Amino acid sequence: MIAELLAAASDGGTLDVMTTTADAPTAAVNGLAPERISRLDVPEVDELQNAEVRGFFNRQQREEGLTSNWFRALSLNEDDLGRLNGYLLPLLGTDGRGGLTAREREVIATVVSGENRCAYCHTNHANKLGKVAGDWSFGQRVAIDHHQVAELTDRERALADLAIAVNNDPQSIRDSDFDRLRQLGLDDRLILEGISIAAFIGATNRIGIALSVPPNPEYTGVPNH
Repeated sequence: MIAELLAAASDGGTLDVMTTTADAPTAAVNGLAPERISRLDVPEVDELQNAEVRGFFNRQQREEGLTSNWFRALSLNEDDLGRLNGYLLPLLGTDGRGGLTAREREVIATVVSGENRCAYCHTNHANKLGKVAGDWSFGQRVAIDHHQVAELTDRERALADLAIAVNNDPQSIRDSDFDRLRQLGLDDRLILEGISIAAFIGATNRIGIALSVPPNPEYTGVPNH
């Protein structure tokens, strides 16, 4: 799936609807469209030379009706973005891998983004967690304070606690933290995956904060049902 995502062929018709500038995003929700999506230059999608990166944005536009502000901000160095996508997207489960569930992955991403106060990542992952859980409010409540969310499973709660430790104070992690996860059915491979998600999401948070990337307006409102 990741290969299809990154190698999606671009076509003229699709690119025509993706000429949004950094200063005037096409998608506006309730008049909240941000004035810019990065402190640095943001190229138009049809200016990109990397076919895999163009294909990624074309597919995102077709499937979600938008192009992500965070990925657009990073497209200034488009070859780096292509390599980053090759690692980040599978880590978040886009390649259909087993192991951690989609909900567990998004719990980790949401709590870490909340700890780092990254506006884009916090809003984006809370929105995605709500979709995966089938309850928009669930994602928002986990984003605010996962300790107060009774619906979290014991395994999700342990993963969230580990993720916060990885992000805030990795020196505090002890063997007993891993023992807790093993007792909840996680093997060492999955524990490493959880650590990797937490650490890498923390890095994406720092990029988003440094560039002042705003959330896509579509991520900020209560969905229509």
